[in-house]
Amino acid sequence: MDMTGVLNTGIDIKPVKVDDSGKSYAFRRLKMERALLERKRMGNCYCQKCGDTKLIPTVRYYPDMDKYYFEFERCACINAEAVKIAIAESGLENELKGKTFAIFRTDEEYQKFIKAAAIGYLKAIKQNKKTWFYIGGQSGSGKSHICTAIANRFLQNNYKLRYMRWIDELRQMKSNFGSSKLQEFKECDVLYIDDLFKGAKQPSEYEIGVAFEVLNYRDSNNLITLISSEMTDSKLKNIDEAIHGRIKAHTGDEFMINIQPDENKNYRLKGENISLFGGVVNG
Repeated sequence: MDMTGVLNTGIDIKPVKVDDSGKSYAFRRLKMERALLERKRMGNCYCQKCGDTKLIPTVRYYPDMDKYYFEFERCACINAEAVKIAIAESGLENELKGKTFAIFRTDEEYQKFIKAAAIGYLKAIKQNKKTWFYIGGQSGSGKSHICTAIANRFLQNNYKLRYMRWIDELRQMKSNFGSSKLQEFKECDVLYIDDLFKGAKQPSEYEIGVAFEVLNYRDSNNLITLISSEMTDSKLKNIDEAIHGRIKAHTGDEFMINIQPDENKNYRLKGENISLFGGVVNG
């Protein structure tokens, strides 16, 4: 049986002729590929490349030994599945719908500034700078939207991310302060705190204590943190200088974004649905 031209794996493999005895590596590979094709034809698998086996059979030629070996390569669907699991475990799964870079509106100058800062932040991360991102100020101006879009990029790149919706998590922690969930928030690769100190002109000592514990640990261990809040830079500093100082040390001025109070920036008051937040833009 002439196998010339069949072994197209993207690797420089010498043409090879094998018999049908079932003993040759190439013949075993061909049999497996036929079985996978049959599974795909019957529609019994999710991944059309590996037939849900997570492995792709291939034959490699090793010139130093002048031998062929039947091997398996990891299928790309392993990464896709890992991303799905990461999203499910993050606590952010329901928030991701409708909060992407692609539909973040940039009609106004402040919106252009927000998006440019977020893209600049991701570029900094790509350069291995474990910096933080803070956006505070006007309610309804897209703070959670842009942080969620950033968080999604981390999830797509297999970071272990946890989503901390401040009010909900604080309520749960009061009944079980030493919970493992608090430890997860402290230790995960990326933490996204949504609406830090929400609804409080002056947060309680308990809230400040939890925020300090989490952020101090992440500061000491140089762990990536995303934060949205209705507190601007100056208001946060007035509430607690230690917390403000730790955040500012990692964001600098570049990634400490302030949206000054202005009801015209509140899309909720305009009756806009967040899933229809804007027109299509690049990103």
